[in-house]
Amino acid sequence: MKSMLTIACAALLLAGCSKSTDHAPSGDDAAVQATPVTKGDNQRPAYRATVLGLAAGSYGGTCNGIGGPMPPEGVTIGRDGRVVAADWTINLAGTRLSLVRTLDGGAAPAGTFDASGGERPFQLIVNSAGGGSAMFGEGGHVAQCTNVSSASNLAAKPLYPVVAHYFTGAGATLSCVEGGALRKTVVKPASAGVAFGEHQLGFDANVVQESISVEADDSALQYGAKYADRSHVELSVDAAGKLVMATYTISSGVAVMCSPG
Repeated sequence: MKSMLTIACAALLLAGCSKSTDHAPSGDDAAVQATPVTKGDNQRPAYRATVLGLAAGSYGGTCNGIGGPMPPEGVTIGRDGRVVAADWTINLAGTRLSLVRTLDGGAAPAGTFDASGGERPFQLIVNSAGGGSAMFGEGGHVAQCTNVSSASNLAAKPLYPVVAHYFTGAGATLSCVEGGALRKTVVKPASAGVAFGEHQLGFDANVVQESISVEADDSALQYGAKYADRSHVELSVDAAGKLVMATYTISSGVAVMCSPG
């Protein structure tokens, strides 16, 4: 992710600190925010609303501002995609969204939410590592908060169960390339993993990092899982809910890449 950018922004903001409130959603609120929104007839899947539901909240702590007033309550992300920091506001419609959850040994899970792009160049990063941080920058305006305890909500729960319903039922016979050979393979995501033909991969305790992302034009939802042995899986469904990409790479680096056709 863009942790180096976050560190760089933090280095610029060494002065002018102000305490701000840090509002973490309550357990009930978080549950509501993380509730997936299913698609109806003639409607596109609610990929963006699902990811925003996981990221929504107020991320305040010790905050600084450059090029504008210091944000009194940190950076707030709404379920509707509206981001507010003091008098700066931007909408995340038309931007790429990414959420990563990492488990590192016995340490608490870490989460990072990242959004960028759109018609107005900006950068938004919320990271739970190191006590939590939030950065929202647009042009010459930058809001940076540290000691953001509410950022831990980004890693509170595994990600796949939240998006599994978009992938289950999207199984398909795909053209898969493995070691230079092309073969037809049935790829079938399920509620707790995925099958590449006879090869079963579970999204379980062996996963050390998982990610979900939504393209800027809402054309696809991706899910990725990495395992302790360095193997990893990636799945992608398009706006119609069809499986359009599936790959898995074993620990030796040999990859199986599948797509329609």
